[in-house]
Amino acid sequence: MSARQEPFKKTATVFYREDKFISVQPLSGTNMVHYREDGNDWVYLEPNASDQVLGQALAAALARSRFVDDDAFYEPDRAMRVYANWETDFMNRYGYKTKHAAYKNLGWCLARVFDGKVSIQPHRYEKMNTWRSLPADRTVVVPASDDAAALGAALRLALDRCE
Repeated sequence: MSARQEPFKKTATVFYREDKFISVQPLSGTNMVHYREDGNDWVYLEPNASDQVLGQALAAALARSRFVDDDAFYEPDRAMRVYANWETDFMNRYGYKTKHAAYKNLGWCLARVFDGKVSIQPHRYEKMNTWRSLPADRTVVVPASDDAAALGAALRLALDRCE
């Protein structure tokens, strides 16, 4: 079965700055390539948001994730513009003067729904806009359910595992 024929896995990205914010965003595309949507489809939460609120935000982002079969969506200029818009927004919102300051201590997780489960994979920040996946045993996997608090607790655990 090719990647195009495999059922689409709904995907979201979560950025975490322990002292400032959690940003939850849906990603769309194919199972192999994910990009942000145009527009302001990102949610900012306080870092101490309850597990219920965190889980609701992640569930909503995953619900908005969609399969896209439109070549214009994959244009590098579009993808870079949307990322730059988010980057500018969070830097302005939280008063970061440089990208170095903005990305220092920033955690990132990739959440995907598949086979009735939600997998939340933490990543390690390497250098500007470069992240490395952590070993599989760092990934948090929970059943996909309507229990927002359980999903939020799983996301918080994964965020704590970011390095």
